[in-house]
Amino acid sequence: MSEHASPSRTELAATALGVPSKGRELVAAVSAFRGCPSPGEGLAERLVAATFAALDQVPLDVRLYVHDLQDTAEKWPALPITLPPTPWQAATLVDDLATLVTELSAAELREAAEGLALTRGDIALAHDKPVLTRLWAEDDEPLPDAAALPRDRRAREAALLQLFDHAHPREWTGEQTGAVRKALLVRLAGLGDALLRVSALPPARVDWQGDGEGVTALVPVPGAPQPLEARVAAEAVEPHPFTSWDEPMWGFPETAASPGRWRWAVGWRSAGGAFHTDAGSPEASEAAARFGAEQTLVAYAAQASTVRQRLRHRLLVPRQPGTLSLSDPAVLVLGLRELLQAVCDEYRAETSRPEDATGWRVVPHQDEDQECGLITILLDDCSLPHPELGDPANTADPADPAFEDFLRSHAVVLTPPARTYLAGLSQAGPGELPLPRRHEAAMRAVFAVGGEAADLLTAETGPLPDHMAWIDLLDVAALEEFLTATEPDQPR
Repeated sequence: MSEHASPSRTELAATALGVPSKGRELVAAVSAFRGCPSPGEGLAERLVAATFAALDQVPLDVRLYVHDLQDTAEKWPALPITLPPTPWQAATLVDDLATLVTELSAAELREAAEGLALTRGDIALAHDKPVLTRLWAEDDEPLPDAAALPRDRRAREAALLQLFDHAHPREWTGEQTGAVRKALLVRLAGLGDALLRVSALPPARVDWQGDGEGVTALVPVPGAPQPLEARVAAEAVEPHPFTSWDEPMWGFPETAASPGRWRWAVGWRSAGGAFHTDAGSPEASEAAARFGAEQTLVAYAAQASTVRQRLRHRLLVPRQPGTLSLSDPAVLVLGLRELLQAVCDEYRAETSRPEDATGWRVVPHQDEDQECGLITILLDDCSLPHPELGDPANTADPADPAFEDFLRSHAVVLTPPARTYLAGLSQAGPGELPLPRRHEAAMRAVFAVGGEAADLLTAETGPLPDHMAWIDLLDVAALEEFLTATEPDQPR
């Protein structure tokens, strides 16, 4: 490689996995990353090496998703329906990989399948007659008549596999030959996915520590009260209903990969010490799980100032008092209309299940049983953070500056009518009160702002229909009618 040449995909993958870029080490490392046994010497290893050589030609700026090649191979030559759509590159690459197996004889297919430790399940899942008919049209032997085989798919698959147990490759039917070819293509595509994945991003090493249940890594973030935390642990996998499905189709049981799954999670802890997952995924190996967690840690740390937890909506890096600006890219503005829509959603849910109807308190926002008050429910409906048990603001009335300080620490700004409405919810009285009663008190507080109240309301919620007056909105049912009649046009 010249001094200024870019590294190849295989070189980048080797660096990420900590192995040489040439020879068996890379093939074995990528296979382990994918949760597959290391290919045996000979044809199987050469097919994997040829797969990597084909993918080495993929420009580094082409980004594919984790399973794009395998998903495409499972449907090849038809494209799978995926969201986002499968990139055209995936179809082109699978075309290239298919050329590696289309010319193999039945005996070579069996040799490669044994070397890659393809399981009985791999072969059965590849058994799809309509696709095989188009995929392997070069086979001269016609496929068996479907009417001559059991109708139930699992029974057909079992019958197909039983034939393999006694037939020499030269006696295989076209259907059997096609199933093995398809299974080989799917395995090669899956290993290709792994190579592309580990070559797409630079290594992100972190300090993993064992804790008895898995491994954990902590990444401190300036300004964050808690570090980012990653966790990786083994996850139980339900055995396949057909116990033999995980056994190698040919070869010895010890050549099969140990069935298992690993899950990674990235998040951070609350002040009370509870871990809150923000991102995570199951993986086929511990190495893949660590890789996913490491890359997520790096991505989060790079944009730490704007990262919010998906479920709690809190910022990783809260804003200090008096430092929040409306130009802050993390700022979310809560207006009156969004609040009123949340009130209507709760009212609708309550009236649809009258047996579950209950009163609503304002504070505390979350009690020791994790039960939430009205403010918490409304903020959560608006995908905004709320005070929790252990937060100083958990017992703060919405009219208390400490409550708004909490919101501003997580870059949430209230419009004046929204602020007035939230504060007005407690004016109905203490304890648990019906939602319509609290809503009426809050709307009266909004109406009492002054002479410009109507202009403020129009700016926040939209104009009133001709048949309504603002006073009508004291009633939750009328409010719902108003919000439905004045619903903004949805983007097409």
